[in-house]
Amino acid sequence: MASGSRLSDVIVKLPDRSTCRVERRLIAKRNQDPSSVPKYVCTLPTGELVTWLGGGKYRLPCGSVAVAVAHKPPER
Repeated sequence: MASGSRLSDVIVKLPDRSTCRVERRLIAKRNQDPSSVPKYVCTLPTGELVTWLGGGKYRLPCGSVAVAVAHKPPER
């Protein structure tokens, strides 16, 4: 069984110096294996999938690679 929760909003800077918000969620699988690796699912506010490349880098749906410049807790 899996559950997801909004972990944070990540502000990323694109190559053209504009910024956008990426919603990052942790998908936690409830099982007995304590060594399981957590999985992050990232999307734009519109729901489009964003690929986390690691090291603070994200690939947006348009193919651009953006770099994280700030994190903030999700708005409620």
